[in-house]
Amino acid sequence: MSAFEIRSAKESDIQRIFDVHLDSVTRLCAGDYSREQIASWLDGRTPAMYLDAIRRHALWVAEDGDLLGFAETAGEELTKLFIRGDRARRGTGKALLETAVSGIARAGYARVYLEATTNAVPFYGRHGFDVIGRGHFSHGSSPIQLEIVKMERRLS
Repeated sequence: MSAFEIRSAKESDIQRIFDVHLDSVTRLCAGDYSREQIASWLDGRTPAMYLDAIRRHALWVAEDGDLLGFAETAGEELTKLFIRGDRARRGTGKALLETAVSGIARAGYARVYLEATTNAVPFYGRHGFDVIGRGHFSHGSSPIQLEIVKMERRLS
């Protein structure tokens, strides 16, 4: 496992965050979602989509010189957790997840809620999340849907 730092994201990070997001989705989700689903998921997204979370201090990045991944929250929800495909399974996701969970707990919420991609369900399960439902996600006006799994982790 390589050494990395987790810190609050800065506005100057948005292009690198966007690049990690695209890389993660195209590399790590390809086994569970079709090319059409991934293209629909990413269509129309821009680096500016992270600015609100950065300004709310609700987005963290992991880096070791390169940006490895990021996590974003909104209220009790973990809205995004993405790791660069070539750097997955090295502890970065776990560290970002725990940083986000800690932030949600400090804000006084009793649980962490998320909507996981099907490929990420085992990861979240290993970290104390339980399946509470299933659903579908579509981006914008696209009729293409992606299966998601609704999960939660109760906080003490």
